Amino acid sequence: MQLKKITCIVGILTILLELSTSAEGIGAQNEPAIHKQDQSKQVTVVSIPSLSFLELRSEQLAKLPHFRQVTEKGGVGAMNIRTANRGMRDVYLSLGAGEPSVGIADVQAFAAKESWRGASILDVRKRYVGENTGEVSPRSEADLLIVPDIVRLQHLNRKLNYGPGLLGSLLKEYGIHRSVIGNSDWSKRTSIDEDKTRRYSPMMLMDSDGFVDSGFIGNEIMTSAVDRPYGVATAYAQLLELGGKSEKPNLQLIELADLNRLYLDKAHYSEARFDELKGQILKEMDEWLGQRIARMTDRESIWIFSPEVHSEAAKSKAYLSPLLHYTVDSQAGILVSDSTRRPGVVTAADFTSTLIDEFNIPLPSGLNGIPLSTTREVNALAGLEKELSSMQTIYRSRPLLLYPFVTCEMVVLLASLLYVLWMKKKAADSLRAEEWKGGAMPGRKIVHMFLYSLLVAPVVMLLLGLWVLPLTNALGIEGAILWMIVLFIAGCLLCSVLLAKWPLSSGMIWLAYGTAGVLMVDVCTGSHAMKYSLLGYDPMIGARYYGIGNEYMGVLIGALVLAVTAALQRRHDAVRPTLRGSGLGAVTARAAAPIACFLLVTGCLAAPSLGANAGGALSAAVAFGVAGVHCFAGDRWRELRLGRGAALLTVLLALGFGALWLLNSADSPAAAARESHVGRAFHALRAGQLDQIGHLIERKLRMNVHLLRASVWSKVLITSLFVMAVLVLRPRGRLRVWQSKNPYWMYGFSANMIGAIAALLLNDSGIVAAATMIIFVAVPMLLLRLQELEAEIETGILISSSNKAVSQP
Repeated sequence: MQLKKITCIVGILTILLELSTSAEGIGAQNEPAIHKQDQSKQVTVVSIPSLSFLELRSEQLAKLPHFRQVTEKGGVGAMNIRTANRGMRDVYLSLGAGEPSVGIADVQAFAAKESWRGASILDVRKRYVGENTGEVSPRSEADLLIVPDIVRLQHLNRKLNYGPGLLGSLLKEYGIHRSVIGNSDWSKRTSIDEDKTRRYSPMMLMDSDGFVDSGFIGNEIMTSAVDRPYGVATAYAQLLELGGKSEKPNLQLIELADLNRLYLDKAHYSEARFDELKGQILKEMDEWLGQRIARMTDRESIWIFSPEVHSEAAKSKAYLSPLLHYTVDSQAGILVSDSTRRPGVVTAADFTSTLIDEFNIPLPSGLNGIPLSTTREVNALAGLEKELSSMQTIYRSRPLLLYPFVTCEMVVLLASLLYVLWMKKKAADSLRAEEWKGGAMPGRKIVHMFLYSLLVAPVVMLLLGLWVLPLTNALGIEGAILWMIVLFIAGCLLCSVLLAKWPLSSGMIWLAYGTAGVLMVDVCTGSHAMKYSLLGYDPMIGARYYGIGNEYMGVLIGALVLAVTAALQRRHDAVRPTLRGSGLGAVTARAAAPIACFLLVTGCLAAPSLGANAGGALSAAVAFGVAGVHCFAGDRWRELRLGRGAALLTVLLALGFGALWLLNSADSPAAAARESHVGRAFHALRAGQLDQIGHLIERKLRMNVHLLRASVWSKVLITSLFVMAVLVLRPRGRLRVWQSKNPYWMYGFSANMIGAIAALLLNDSGIVAAATMIIFVAVPMLLLRLQELEAEIETGILISSSNKAVSQP
């Protein structure tokens, strides 16, 4: 019967999975009114592969006056360019598609007049696509740039909302001329060295047929230079001449690849020679940039970015790419995006949307990116560099602190379980041999301390986030990491020792309410601690930029359920008979505060300006609803039979979804103040974009399956479930004893268990939320069993595995 109940619960949650997943992750932008095209608008995008923030430090910019001019008078940002393969071909393709895409190494672009392996590019194109080559620009075919193998890219990225070429197709539709100049080739191309061709930049501006209106990506923009990497260098004079103004609105992409070639060929140079060449290459780029800026008019703008950072930056975990914006009348500032809500940090999809918005083209619904804006800020680059250093500190700390801690969680859980089993066996053997000595269990305080440390660790990690920025600024990244490890260990041990001195119920109440309270205060005051917490955001990989992530979502729900039920259990133990109602009408004043807390946290998770976690709001509705019904609705509802349980879950999820709709719909004041990805998803739902929702559900399920296999959190979840199973099954009947003796503990445990199942199914990384939530079941269970075993040992009466009493003679 229990198996049937669980099967029904899982089935209902799976059916309603679409409600959550459709509200988290799909971006939909309201289509603005179509404006008349500015016939003089010229946008230049300069791509510098291997450029990083290491080249934009103050001592380096002192030698690069024109780069300094752009950073001091323009907008400065750090763009997340993370893709599956961390390569420039993926980044160019992703920028063109408006979402993460996957490129292929041997799928590149060529001029129509070029040949490939003995055949002309036009013939290769016809070979793969047929005679119908699509509608091309009015210019002659000789001016075209072509990706002849476009079909392979389309097949590989067939599950995207729009697919490769979205940006180019929109520009083409609205009459914007597209051109690309430059390449990353390793030599001047001839018929015998085609393997050194690297022509990926046109994929950013190609249309869905694989065409770019015009460009120069061959030998004409390169010059032979025996003293340079691979014997070639960019012909900057030719580049400046070819990059002239167009007679119509134009978006031009210019790739400067000398720095990239140098880093790829770095192993062949001495350190002194490498530094000399790097300085020379950067100086040449700076001189060209100065000449290009001098020709600008007030209808032009320049964007500078890097499609990949170099190896040294990657080694130091400086993965975010510089993004600079400059116009003749621009003012110093920092780039901001509502996609991240973090000044200076933007996404690649935001950059795509911004380029579309530059020409007043309506953004297509379903596009995740939001056009960037600039907030005035003096010395913006220096402030951004400090922020990036803090992000690097957190990113580099995770493998040194978080991952060992997660492993420690599993070890402590299993070791504590073995301790319980060993102590019980040892005491039982002593009783049978009539050698009973009684007394306290040896090592009990140490076990308690380690178990409490698992529960206090999340809030300690959160509070450490307040120290990351000052520690990094004062001690540097390495020093900050060392001090974070020391403070984390000291904080966990100190809190654990203090909590272990309290009775179990009191310790759980203080710990759980304190954890939930600190989390809520931080979220409601701007998430300053969560931004730098090891369990918080991860801008380096784009996991989350604002709101409550799945790690702390699980902690918040699990802690609050535990706090409420522990408080009720303490009251239950202090007052007889137990405080039980007789029905739904028995909800009295004592239930008002817990229910208010449940509603407040659920609303916080659903609100676009606070938690902004749709799956979390639905998981909270389930966990809090089950806990509230068990604790306050009377005896009839405590035994949730199959039909009643299914009805309850359906109602709770419907209420959760209703809260999301009210707080994130277009008419909501909360959504009007700051729309989140959840709110944009409701626009997509109202637009009937069910195909996108289907793709999203599939992606989320794949993510959970992947994490179940690869993530260390899945091992924590499995370990916790194993420990809980042993505790309730050995000895037999233990569950019934606990349900009778500790009803509110059990209500909390079951509510968190059901909430963990909901979190697992309703989030794309639900395995993480389920693992952090289930800790608030496994650890209290172990502590409860230790307390019970200690009482049994002190009285000399043990319950054996056969459910018979073994007593002191």
